[in-house]
Amino acid sequence: MYTIDHIIQLLQAYLKGEILPNEHAELSMLFEKYPELQDLAKKLEDPANLREELQAYEEFSTSDPAQEQRILSNIMDKIEAQVDQQPKRRWMQYGWYAAAACFIAVVGLGIWQINKRDGIDTSDPATPVDAVKLAENLLPGGNRATLQLADGASIGLDQQQVGIVMGDEITYTDGSVALATAKDEKRMMILSTPRGGQYQIALADGTKVWLNADTRLRYPNKFTDKQRVVELDGEAYFEVAKVAGKPFIVVTAKEKVEVLGTHFNVYSFPKEKESKVSLLEGKVKVSVPAGKTRLLQPGEQASVQGEELSVQQVPVDESIAWKNDEFMFNNEPLGTALAQVARWYDIDIEIDPSVAKMKLWGSVSRLDNFDKVLKIIKMTDDKIKVQIEGRRVRLMK
Repeated sequence: MYTIDHIIQLLQAYLKGEILPNEHAELSMLFEKYPELQDLAKKLEDPANLREELQAYEEFSTSDPAQEQRILSNIMDKIEAQVDQQPKRRWMQYGWYAAAACFIAVVGLGIWQINKRDGIDTSDPATPVDAVKLAENLLPGGNRATLQLADGASIGLDQQQVGIVMGDEITYTDGSVALATAKDEKRMMILSTPRGGQYQIALADGTKVWLNADTRLRYPNKFTDKQRVVELDGEAYFEVAKVAGKPFIVVTAKEKVEVLGTHFNVYSFPKEKESKVSLLEGKVKVSVPAGKTRLLQPGEQASVQGEELSVQQVPVDESIAWKNDEFMFNNEPLGTALAQVARWYDIDIEIDPSVAKMKLWGSVSRLDNFDKVLKIIKMTDDKIKVQIEGRRVRLMK
């Protein structure tokens, strides 16, 4: 595969008319492999055609160089895989704009300099400026959670802390005391995050759990039975501590996940049709009420829809991107992708039928305001229009 740095240098030289004789053959090979890039390169030589594409790169660019490098690499990997498999038919699934986005991304610095030199207007009529400004005011979520005790009492947990640790006392991760508990009784508790919230917990057996937004974890303050059972509604990442003879079981409304010691992610919201279990390390057994059971290996994901249980290979880093403060979308249906976004920003997103079939791809930090997510959406389809009223967002064409 071509390296990002080398592609940048080669195509920048082409745009500026400074390509060396010994680079012509290599450039020809690149254009032969990606003919859409050659067509776009010719278009961009005309300043009149540059205006529209320039805005795409400006929106794509990020202040985090490491994140931008990951995004560029993901884009080139995706395009190379699609072209290798079925060059013409599969490419059209991403459309001309995907080629434009890729090209603008890899030659962005050179184009940016042209923009600065010539004073090109980068305004975009598709999304009104006031909508972009309003999106800047939609802030990301943070460390917010509530702990419900066995007697029904609830306490709001410190938002300056990232999580709690179960023991004789419930402490925050920095060691400060959150709540004194009874040492000799098993008590069921519920740790819940709101929309726009996330939190961590270290259970009594040493298992670590990361809760995503709008998620509930029901668990005992100590594990005294032969099985360690917790109940989950929402999304959580588990790093299960190994305890000989005591399997760890996660029960959701749609499936049951049994493990001895492993790392995995569970995405199971009661109101969504599909539930997913993604395995990073170890082995897990996934079963559904209808009786179907599958054993997962690392790199596999179980998908549950109704009574159907299927397993496929997936890039598991995408499944846990949220835990690492990122959104990663890999040709993901717009509705599914924006359900995650809506929970994190605590907003309501309405998707017009005209864009409902759109697939989203790209990566953006969950620490950024909503306008950065909006730019990723625009990168996928620049004709999408956005209306924002309070915390309600509508996407349409």
